[in-house]
Amino acid sequence: MSVMDIGDGELWYEEFGSGDEIVLSSAMGFAAGAYPEILAGQPTSYHVYTIQARGFGRSTHPSRPPESWLDQWADDVCAFADCLGVERFIYTGISHGGGIGWHIACRNPERLKALVSVVGTPHDREGGTASSAGRRRFIEQRHDPEVVTGILEHMAGWSDDPALLESRRRRFAIAAEEAARRPDDEAEINQGKPFPDATTDEALAEVYRGINVPVLILAAMRDGVISPQSALRAAVNVRGAKAVLFEDGGHMIGEESPERLAREVRVFVDELNGVAEPPMRS
Repeated sequence: MSVMDIGDGELWYEEFGSGDEIVLSSAMGFAAGAYPEILAGQPTSYHVYTIQARGFGRSTHPSRPPESWLDQWADDVCAFADCLGVERFIYTGISHGGGIGWHIACRNPERLKALVSVVGTPHDREGGTASSAGRRRFIEQRHDPEVVTGILEHMAGWSDDPALLESRRRRFAIAAEEAARRPDDEAEINQGKPFPDATTDEALAEVYRGINVPVLILAAMRDGVISPQSALRAAVNVRGAKAVLFEDGGHMIGEESPERLAREVRVFVDELNGVAEPPMRS
């Protein structure tokens, strides 16, 4: 990893590939070999930067929480791009990383060539906007491996694939150990739901109607965090948006099926660039 000094803090990042398309992504952390790292390889061959969000790992830990974590992270991504000398970029993010992208789309739309949201459309407004119940429970009981594993299983969504279930069992056991070891200042970060001023689903739809950037929504029908209704709400209200919903995917699709996501990203970006292959005719 390398460090980028953005003026009021430092952001740790990794760089992959060297293609013409600049792709930025930010999150608390990234699994090796998963999306979005693989966007640097075929079939996309993009120039990808994965940025560890402020407050986590070796990025700057603020002495006090910002007024809005998502706004702070969105501004940090733009500051990172400034340091690269990049005016416009594709942003993609998973889950809370997707929320960062939606905030960029509202705060600095001129910086985005496109937003690719992966299981990251803003949550339904049911239950308020402060945070999700799962995140609160995760923070409160993060030292109990059974609780953490149960939350992760719910997030991932159901599957009857024995190999996938075994893979999840191993990954979630490691994640539970990591959660218990995480420093309190990191573990207790709760960014809440994107766009907290939108307190109803209709108010959230109104936010979407004000977004004017190309958006690709990649959603999973078995997602235990972001509902299919959340993805559809964004798809029908963001003008020109494109949505792909995977029936057999869950919230961990970025780790479990990254190649499927990459293929959809390539089609979308090729369409933006006017080089998409014409549809097949019978």
